[in-house]
Amino acid sequence: MSPEQFRKLKSVQQMEMLFDQGIELMSRVFIFYNIKLYSMNEFFVEVWYMQTTNRIDRIIVLTMDEVLEIYESKIRLDDLFS
Repeated sequence: MSPEQFRKLKSVQQMEMLFDQGIELMSRVFIFYNIKLYSMNEFFVEVWYMQTTNRIDRIIVLTMDEVLEIYESKIRLDDLFS
């Protein structure tokens, strides 16, 4: 599935695909959101979850460049070789 096809799905379908086929890579906290980063073979997806309302507010497809920019401080290459 391409990022464009994924974007056209309804939110419920996107989440089902992420749970079935996605790989959770990382998470981060931003203001009131718990944000999880998933890999979907050829692209990445962020899920913005707000704990206080128990809702997913955003599902965003990211490029590799966006992932590197956002998560570069959390990526530790030395963990891969230890």
